[in-house]
Amino acid sequence: MTDQKAKESFKNIAVVVAGGKGLRMQSTVKKQFIDLQGVPVIVHTLAAFDTHCRVDEIILVVPEQDLDFVRNDILHRFSFSKPLNIIKGGITRQDSVGNGLDKAYDICDSPEATFVLIHDGVRPFVGKDLVDRCLDGALKTGACIPVLGIADTVKKTDNNGKILYTLDREGLYRAQTPQVFRLDLILKAGSHARDTGFLGTDEASVCEHAKIAVDTVDGGLFNIKLTSPQDLIFADLIIQAKNKGESLVNPGFF
Repeated sequence: MTDQKAKESFKNIAVVVAGGKGLRMQSTVKKQFIDLQGVPVIVHTLAAFDTHCRVDEIILVVPEQDLDFVRNDILHRFSFSKPLNIIKGGITRQDSVGNGLDKAYDICDSPEATFVLIHDGVRPFVGKDLVDRCLDGALKTGACIPVLGIADTVKKTDNNGKILYTLDREGLYRAQTPQVFRLDLILKAGSHARDTGFLGTDEASVCEHAKIAVDTVDGGLFNIKLTSPQDLIFADLIIQAKNKGESLVNPGFF
């Protein structure tokens, strides 16, 4: 089977998780619903997958109390070309992702022939090239996430902030999303996590716990996660640069 035929034989479903409370954002509006240049963050994020030719369907996971607000006050103002399923999340992020994976299982033809792209709803600048890298990596190995190397010196401190020692940053990386998995593998990992009471910090850690190998590809410098007011300033600059077509934010950099 050629690479192109292999790509076409799989269904790709984006699972966008938007359940953050946004406490660090210091805003009365949840961070996924804050406007960037007049468009809510979550809509920017959904649009990145809606316009990607290799994404077939989208699942948006939001807290149950936000379902009506998302449907009636946000998404009705925008049009999407791909099927968009809006479902309720769970108590934890892992529970919410699990709900999204269950929905993906319901709408797929075969979990062995389906990839899920699990993505933070507050990472609105996920570029086409980054999505392609993650999908291509997962196509080869079954599980792949984007990562960035650590440029700063890393210190380990005690509870009082006193430096204990300096960590060797060789081999240390910051994990991003979308984290892409063959659906049958991530369902297996999630089931193992529930059986063993494991709560991971991301989906890759859930796979690691189940002894499922996860590959990595280069992440995106502009694929930032919006968590603080300062991030909104950076996000606004990125959008302005994109609108001007400046090379700084060429899609290849994401």
